[in-house]
Amino acid sequence: MPTWPKDKLLKHGPELPMEERIRRYQHNIRAIRESGCPVPTSAYADTLDPAEIELWFADSAYRSHRLKEAIKGLAKLSPDSEIP
Repeated sequence: MPTWPKDKLLKHGPELPMEERIRRYQHNIRAIRESGCPVPTSAYADTLDPAEIELWFADSAYRSHRLKEAIKGLAKLSPDSEIP
């Protein structure tokens, strides 16, 4: 049974320049594939294409921003408010 290669995965956070983020992301996809594990599409786009990876980062950032804004809005509601 394949083992998740967590010791080989690199962080690819927004504090890094985009070129380095893409390089690390590609490294992670290769490491996951080499381990024999499936690439979890909920966490990664299963691609090595730099343009698709950059788009994935942008989509993830936008989704994160929308969730934070929704949480802020919910936090401002009174306790007796009903949410549809």
